[in-house]
Amino acid sequence: MDRLLTWGSTAPYPTGTATLVHVFECAEVSADGVVRSLGCFADDGTPVSREELVAALDDLPSTDEFIAAACPPGSPERAALPDRWIVRLLQLGERRAAALAADRAELVGLLAAQRPAEPGPAVPEVMDVSEWLPCELALVHPYGERRAGRLIRTSLALTTRFLATLEALRRGEIDEAHADAVVDLLEPLDADLAARVETDVLPRAGGRTPGGLRDALRRRIDRLDPEARERRHQRARSAADVRWWATEDGMGRLMADLPLPEAAACGTAIDGWARQLRAAGDARPIGQLRTAVLRDLVLRPWERRPAVGVSLVVHAQLSTLRGGDGPAEVDGHPVSGAQCRALLAEAGALGLRRPEGGSLEFAVHDGAGDLVAVGTRRAVERGAREAGLRRPPGTPHYRPRTGQRRFTAIRDRRCRHPQCTRRVGRTDLDHCVPWPRGATTCDNLCCLCRRHHRLKTHARGWRFRMLPGGRLEVTTPSGVTRVTDPPRVVDAPPVRAGAPPSAAGGTHPPPF
Repeated sequence: MDRLLTWGSTAPYPTGTATLVHVFECAEVSADGVVRSLGCFADDGTPVSREELVAALDDLPSTDEFIAAACPPGSPERAALPDRWIVRLLQLGERRAAALAADRAELVGLLAAQRPAEPGPAVPEVMDVSEWLPCELALVHPYGERRAGRLIRTSLALTTRFLATLEALRRGEIDEAHADAVVDLLEPLDADLAARVETDVLPRAGGRTPGGLRDALRRRIDRLDPEARERRHQRARSAADVRWWATEDGMGRLMADLPLPEAAACGTAIDGWARQLRAAGDARPIGQLRTAVLRDLVLRPWERRPAVGVSLVVHAQLSTLRGGDGPAEVDGHPVSGAQCRALLAEAGALGLRRPEGGSLEFAVHDGAGDLVAVGTRRAVERGAREAGLRRPPGTPHYRPRTGQRRFTAIRDRRCRHPQCTRRVGRTDLDHCVPWPRGATTCDNLCCLCRRHHRLKTHARGWRFRMLPGGRLEVTTPSGVTRVTDPPRVVDAPPVRAGAPPSAAGGTHPPPF
């Protein structure tokens, strides 16, 4: 069944009278996707010529843009489009995304021009701009500071050195991944060589995948500068490292940077030993056997080593430790109440006792998720039965007391700056309102890594404010505000601006 579509002008059309009307084109789209114009009209029904319609328009839309506007997301018209029009709209969307990426690069470049470099430590990944610009950009959108630094570097390169690549991105001839490839491989080169490679490779970049473009760029660089490959290899070797991070479902990933022959030799050896285990009758999947081989090669469980004490911090409500089904965390890992008690038993903490050679502390939370008290089993039980569970009292001195340090570290667990994930062992304890104007209390203390501690202390225009419940509000010089909450084992209710702090002190929860 045919569908009737219209496209109107964005400017008023003069009719020769004092009244201004708008003009539009009416068309029909058949079931097979063919578009046929039915004529141009003013909104009072008067026919007009197409030339008059075009004159009233600022920019005549393409056919793809016309269909995109006439068939908006979620509409029945879009659902009825044939496959070739769906593909054309996908291509239009990719071109629009590329144009937005080019626009973002220009805007980031303009912001960088307003944040010149200041005396102080150099920023290797972002030169000639303030070292605090990645922190600010990371709060504009939750990029994370590493990605924000990369975005600044790419944007500055595109808007200053690789203008042809930026224009190709704006036209939708390449996408953001292609632009990243150009910057990654050409930005370290001198200007003349980079310009020659860009001129040679860019015209055919849109027909290649991002990986294919990187290969083409490397080949051209190697042809024009034969020593470039060895320089890139030496840079990569100097940046080699071993990294690990948590993934999903209680798993983690381990990654190492190695020269290719060594990586291939390690992978072949691991696979060979795993297949020997399979041949010996181990029925586990080959992937599990490979991971087991790698783990044993690194940890060498057959060697006798000194025992390592287990130090645990258990985050839970008292009702969970007594047998309830509320959530809990053990050493920062979310578990159910039953899993929490099982892990404590496995660690030698049967009966909630301290494991031999280690330590066991309890971080008790109230029903809203706020941290109430931290201590050993005996201290928490005594506080619950006697004076009530309370946070450590303040001190008139600059240096926080030991109890305040422990309470704040266990409450925050990481740097409290938005998007930062540095663990508390690598953070400073900082007064949000500087002492002596601000008191040395848990409500005015938070954990900040050294970089964000320096940001708060030295960067101009930044504002930090503590809110009830240990929440930290950070505002950038450009007025973007983000709030971080301390980690919670239960979801906290929404906190209204200016709401009073949670009345955790003075409560008397039941004992263990």
